[in-house]
Amino acid sequence: MAAPERAEVPSGPASGPDWTTRGLIAVRVLALGVVVAGVPHWPDSAAHRFTEIAHAPGLPWRDSQVEYAIADWIVIRAVGWGSLATTRVLLAIVAFVADLAAWRSVAYGWGRAASTRYLWLGAPLLIFIYRRSDLVAVALAAAGLAFAERGRERTGGVSLAAGALTKIWPAVLAPALALERRWKALTTAVVALAAGALGWLVLGGLDAFTQVSTFRGSTGWEVGSTIGAIVWARTGEHRFENGANRTGIVPEWAPPALALLTAALVVGVWVLARRRRQRPAGAPALAAVAALLVCAPVFSPQYVAWLLPWAAVAGGRWARVAAVPIVITGALLTVWYVDWNLGPGANQLILTIRNLAVMGIVVLDLGWGRAGD
Repeated sequence: MAAPERAEVPSGPASGPDWTTRGLIAVRVLALGVVVAGVPHWPDSAAHRFTEIAHAPGLPWRDSQVEYAIADWIVIRAVGWGSLATTRVLLAIVAFVADLAAWRSVAYGWGRAASTRYLWLGAPLLIFIYRRSDLVAVALAAAGLAFAERGRERTGGVSLAAGALTKIWPAVLAPALALERRWKALTTAVVALAAGALGWLVLGGLDAFTQVSTFRGSTGWEVGSTIGAIVWARTGEHRFENGANRTGIVPEWAPPALALLTAALVVGVWVLARRRRQRPAGAPALAAVAALLVCAPVFSPQYVAWLLPWAAVAGGRWARVAAVPIVITGALLTVWYVDWNLGPGANQLILTIRNLAVMGIVVLDLGWGRAGD
């Protein structure tokens, strides 16, 4: 079967951003300033944990438990070496730079319109996203596919592998390289990922992978996950476990079953994408990441940032559909941060609506996806 037609590759971002772009970047600078200034009350849970990990004696994973993959650990060591305040500031700067890097990657790979959509889609998350490290993986994944799109395949493969060694999820984007017949990029990504995983194994041992996959041996569903929100609503029970709010107990059969379901959905997305004239970095990539989020036992608010580049590249109805969980997340975090007490019922309902919106991306792609973006 012939490879799907690819959209014309742009010649690169136009010189000089327009006023809309300038304004959206200015808002990001303001968001960075708020974090750097240390506005009271706003939570610094990631900075706390990063500082704790960076100051732990001995080898990570072997001498102390670490729930982050090896490239994320490198980021943690880079920002967490000083005081809590220093960690907060350095983490914010890293997240801000990663945000702009992702924006430039989208512009480089798919043009100005897509990059502007990226800035719009990410705006609701500025209330908290510079207090997390998730945008690092977003930037690496976006750069990986953008470099491959522009013919810099080895660079793209290394960047995508680095993203997968940071947050794991960019691995579901690898089939995009096959659909585009970017075999050199795909081979480089596989080799780089294997080399990174081997280095991680040597440093942390086999238990390193278990600590990351189970979030330090956590036993409950994270309350924002698809199943966790339902269990929380039904039981009313929740607790703080290993850095996250959790509810219920994950049965032993659930992780492998969810892994199989995730694999089936992701494979289905990419098989259908092969038959359609869709840009692989657009709707298929968006749906593959959404499928991962739907099936994950942990769905923290910052995870919706993983959708940003692919929704921006897809554009049209896909960007509008993806905007729903992103806006809901930004609104919910704003409410939480100003101490409005919605009560468990309202929180459970909003989280479930967000999850259904993410699920809608998968259903739309598998059931009603059309040729073209």
